[in-house]
Amino acid sequence: MVALVVYGYWVPRAPSAGHPTGDAVVVHAGGPHERLAWGLRLMDQGAAPTLVIMLGTLSPDSRPLCGQSEPYEVICPAQLDPVTTRGEARAISALAAERGWTTVVTVTSRYHLRRAVYLDRRCSGMDVIGSGPASSRHGLERWTHEAKETIALPLAWISSC
Repeated sequence: MVALVVYGYWVPRAPSAGHPTGDAVVVHAGGPHERLAWGLRLMDQGAAPTLVIMLGTLSPDSRPLCGQSEPYEVICPAQLDPVTTRGEARAISALAAERGWTTVVTVTSRYHLRRAVYLDRRCSGMDVIGSGPASSRHGLERWTHEAKETIALPLAWISSC
């Protein structure tokens, strides 16, 4: 319980914006369908010219989007090393270096934003703006995710990219 209080009150929240813009919108893998819907909403608002859907070819919801070039480009990295948030950050860093990106909008569930933004920024050196939908999870499921992030964030601080 003490760890959750520390996590909730003393650890800074990831930066977030109502109408973020960048070189790409990056939707982190996993979690509920709301992440992809949120990323598509941002793209429809003109947030970036490129949408990156991590492990997008593995999801029936995103697979049809992978490789499209209109009305915006969609990239779906199929392999991550490792298959974790850190692996996603490494993939984002490689894409940014290859394409000259300086700012990305990271989309994930709100409970996961702190760690995802931190790792994306740390591994790439870019400006990273966090954005995500409100969680559809409640009760014990929500607390379980918060507890996992409470443990995972300090581990991210001490681990390498």
